[in-house]
Amino acid sequence: MNEEESSKLKRLIQAYEDDFIGVDQISLLACLKEIQAEYGLIPQEAIDLMSQQLKTSPAILKGLILRSPSLRTETKVHTITLCNGERCSNRGAAAFIQSVEKALDCRVGSQTKDGRFELKTQRCLHRCEFGINVNIDATEHTKMDLEKLLLAIKNIKDH
Repeated sequence: MNEEESSKLKRLIQAYEDDFIGVDQISLLACLKEIQAEYGLIPQEAIDLMSQQLKTSPAILKGLILRSPSLRTETKVHTITLCNGERCSNRGAAAFIQSVEKALDCRVGSQTKDGRFELKTQRCLHRCEFGINVNIDATEHTKMDLEKLLLAIKNIKDH
């Protein structure tokens, strides 16, 4: 982060410092979301600076980031969970899983080469009537096909 960006980050955090009283998670989340909107993610430098300026622990900030699926740091791995339950299997889940593995060049139980996505299966995602089902982090996707999944992945990469 260059000096201009660092100065901009300090000003952004300082706006929350004025209203900050103790550990207010709503203010912390708002600040984190604003940082991500500005930088596309939450850099470690922002976590360190927030911790210093707002007198809170980096662990608290990282915990908030982990609990908020829309927030991501430079190292966040997105989890793609594919349903392989009986009813999704009846709708072609096995072939779908194979096509996903091929398209992402990643086997179930491992990460993509860029390290941004982890591929998993789960016996049932409990939305059987809407199968084939997929979760990407905490977001539920129903009636999925490879084209829809690749579009969802592209949207994540672009943001």
